[in-house]
Parts: sequence; C-alpha cells; structure tokens
Amino acid sequence: MSDNDANYVADLATHWAGTDPMEQWVNAAPEGGRTPLEETIREYLGSHNPFPDESAVEVLRGDGSSWEQAVIVERVGVDEWTVEYKDGEQAWRDHHELRPAAG
Repeated sequence: MSDNDANYVADLATHWAGTDPMEQWVNAAPEGGRTPLEETIREYLGSHNPFPDESAVEVLRGDGSSWEQAVIVERVGVDEWTVEYKDGEQAWRDHHELRPAAG
C-alpha cells in the first residue's frame, strides 16, 4: 500500500485544518503548537463525511495487498462505514481502509 492510497482522509483533514478559522486559530496558538494529524482527522470526521451513502469506494484487502470495489451502505460511526462488496458481503471499515473509487 502506498502512502497516497492511505492518505485520502488525511489529505482532506489537513486541507480543512488549513482553511477552517477555528482550526487555524488552534494551530497558531503559541503554547499548543500544531495538532497531531490523527487528532485533526478525528476532528474532521466529527463534522464531515468523506464517504456518503451509496458512493463507490475501493476497500483495502485485509492483507494490504490490493484494493477491492465496494459501495458505502451507511456510516455507522465517526470513523466507521458499512461497505457492500459485489458479492453482497458487507463489512465495517474505517478511513484507513477506504478511498473513492477510481473514476
């Protein structure tokens, strides 16, 4: 798995943190310093859904060897989505295991 594959949500969260006035203020605080990436991602996911229901996605296989096609069924948690594979099997996946389907 390449870094690019795993960083779709991290890229969104980083862009959001750079443009959201509150996040800019927090990150500019002299005593706090920059927010760690995983915390920024959690904050981003708390108010954004990068994988809307019925969107086509690619899901990282359990062994990390490749990506499979699936569709988002629903968001079941802040960082958890139910996906459905072509064979009808469903599974829960977090943002590390998802990316938009290639166009």
